[in-house]
Amino acid sequence: MIKTNYHMHSTFSDGRAEPEEYVKAAVEKGFVSIGFTEHGPTKFKKHWELLPEKVAEYFAEIKRLKEFYCEKIEIYCGLELDFLPGIENYDFYGSQIDYRIGSIHYFFDSDNVFGIDCRYEDFKKTVFDHFGGDVKKMVGEFYSRIIRMVEKFDPEIIGHFDLIKINNSNNEFFHEGERWYQDEIMKVLQYIAGKGTMLDVNTGGITRGFLTEPYPGPWALREAAHLKIPVTLNSDAHRPEHIDGNYELVTQILKDAGYREKMILRSGKWESVSL
Repeated sequence: MIKTNYHMHSTFSDGRAEPEEYVKAAVEKGFVSIGFTEHGPTKFKKHWELLPEKVAEYFAEIKRLKEFYCEKIEIYCGLELDFLPGIENYDFYGSQIDYRIGSIHYFFDSDNVFGIDCRYEDFKKTVFDHFGGDVKKMVGEFYSRIIRMVEKFDPEIIGHFDLIKINNSNNEFFHEGERWYQDEIMKVLQYIAGKGTMLDVNTGGITRGFLTEPYPGPWALREAAHLKIPVTLNSDAHRPEHIDGNYELVTQILKDAGYREKMILRSGKWESVSL
C-alpha cells in the first residue's frame, strides 16, 4: 500500500500535537506524502479553527517542514474550509495552499451555531431546535449545501461526505437504507461525477469510535465507484498515532465497493495509484 494522508489537524486548529510530530510519525511509517488541513477561519470564531492571526505562522511552519524533510517525504499545505451560505469568497485561497477540502460541519442562524460534528446532545439540538424535528429537511439541507459548495468554491476534495450520520449509528434519527436518504446522496454523486471533485474516504469516525464504517459508507462508495468519482484515503487525524488509522480495513471496503485506485499527490500533481 502506498501510504498518504491529506486530511490532518495539528495544534494550529483542533489537533493534539505540533505539525512536526505528524511528519515524524509519517516518516517512521513509510508514508510517501502527507498534507495538513487546518480548519480555516470562518465568520464565527470557534475553538477548533485556525485563527486569522495564526494563518501566516501556519503557512510558514508547513513550508519549513516541507524543506527540512524534503529528502524523506513530500509535505503539502491545505485548508479544510467550511461552506457558509452568504459568504461568497474566502481570504485564505492564496498560492500558499496546495489544495482545499470543502466540508460542512454545522448550520447557523443569525444568533447560533448548530453542530453536525458534535456531541450527541448538541446534535439533538440541531435536529429539534434548528430544524424543528424535521430530519428529512436537515438531511436535505446538508446534501444540498455540498452541491452549492462545489458550485461556488470548487474544492479539490469533499470532506467526510456523509458526516451527517456521525450521531446516527443506531438509526435513531433516520435510516440510511431508506430511499429518500439514498436519493439525497445520489443527487450529490451525480452532480460531482465528471467534475473531477474527489471524495475524502475518511477513516476518522472509526478510529475515534463513533462508527464502524468510513465516510462515505459502503453503499455510497459503490455508487461513487460506478460513477467513476475519484477518491483519496485519509484518516482525519487529530493525533499523530492516528495518521493511518484503519487504513487496511477501509482499503478493503474500497475494493469491495469496486475501487481499484486512489488519488495521491506526487511532485505537486494529483495522480492515481493502485490501492
